Amino acid sequence: MNYYRYKLIETNGMVLSGVIKLPYKDIMSAISYLEREGRLTIYVKKMGLLGSMLLKLFSLKLKRSSLSGSALAELLNNMALMLRSGMPLTTALEESAAGSEISDVSGDLNDIILNIKGGMTFSEAAQNYPRLFPKNVLYLIRMGEETGHLDKMLKDAAEHLKRMQTIISDTKQALLYPAFVFIAMGAGIGFWFYYVVPRIVSLFSEMDVTLPAVTVLLIKFSDFIQNYALIILAGIIAAILTLASIHKVSLGFRKLCDSFLLKLPVVGTILTASILAFITEYFAMLMNAGVELMKSISILSDSVKNEIYSEKMLNIGKNIAKGESIADSFTKAEIFPTFVIRMINIGEISGNMTEQLNYISQEYSNKLRVLVATLGKMIEPIVLITAGIIFAVMIGALLLPVYDLVGGVSG
Repeated sequence: MNYYRYKLIETNGMVLSGVIKLPYKDIMSAISYLEREGRLTIYVKKMGLLGSMLLKLFSLKLKRSSLSGSALAELLNNMALMLRSGMPLTTALEESAAGSEISDVSGDLNDIILNIKGGMTFSEAAQNYPRLFPKNVLYLIRMGEETGHLDKMLKDAAEHLKRMQTIISDTKQALLYPAFVFIAMGAGIGFWFYYVVPRIVSLFSEMDVTLPAVTVLLIKFSDFIQNYALIILAGIIAAILTLASIHKVSLGFRKLCDSFLLKLPVVGTILTASILAFITEYFAMLMNAGVELMKSISILSDSVKNEIYSEKMLNIGKNIAKGESIADSFTKAEIFPTFVIRMINIGEISGNMTEQLNYISQEYSNKLRVLVATLGKMIEPIVLITAGIIFAVMIGALLLPVYDLVGGVSG
């Protein structure tokens, strides 16, 4: 993209001047763009390196977050409908930009339109905006351009994103409940040790009560919380930030974390169902779109968020490249359930691989929904028993001195 300083006369006679960012390298292309719709340019000048750098510096914004899956699905679905009705691509993008309520999205879409008018394809222009069009969507756009069915590919991408958004929201909902329960329970215990226990202990001190060992231990723990609460809190925050930083830069640490999460009793089941639903759903869509097998495996390896499964997909690709069947390659990965391998083998033999993968994806999506629905019932007894034991010990430790005191008074 280059910056041009311009001055032109509008069709109504008004003189306009300013600076515009265009994807053209030569002035004649910039003039042709500015003179569209009957305008007349007085002068157009390409800005130098220093001026362009200053403009980029002044227009620099904070890094923007990616567009949500549901919002992107709506954008792609609307574009597919407009293209199917015969509307040109640039017009469809202009309508999408005008209809977007997010100014950043409108600006990015307008930049993509300029790039397309400058000679780029849609996929080439879109790859510069990964927050709008992630890799999995870009591959489908490219396939749509190559096959001449861009509207169908955009529609398939929108439907895929909707299904993936459902899987993601179900996974988050399943993991949110136990996390909230244990955080609330931890906060309650912390409140007891920080606020309640010290006041009861002061009462024991005034009455000069002989304290049993369990009560002394409880008091020592409460004193520790009282004296080092801020240090503990700061340590927890520092540990979280440190681990997050290491997780971002270290592949080995990410593998360790992902492997640990997959082995957890409830969390591992939820994550496995979610990942398998994603892999089979996306694999089926890529094959149905005509993406060749090895490329599909490579895309899946890049797209799956779990490092363990990502590495296994790479190994599957290597085994297929050696001439092994898809089912045998999945078997050697030693991470996919027998059900998945059996269904893939049937699809490979019968030639109905897409249907089999869709069936597997649907099965694991349904399993995830059942897990979400039953998770509360599964965790509730564990939480009640754990909380009951902890609070029973705490209350018992505080009531024993009271019992001794009452016994001494009666004696």
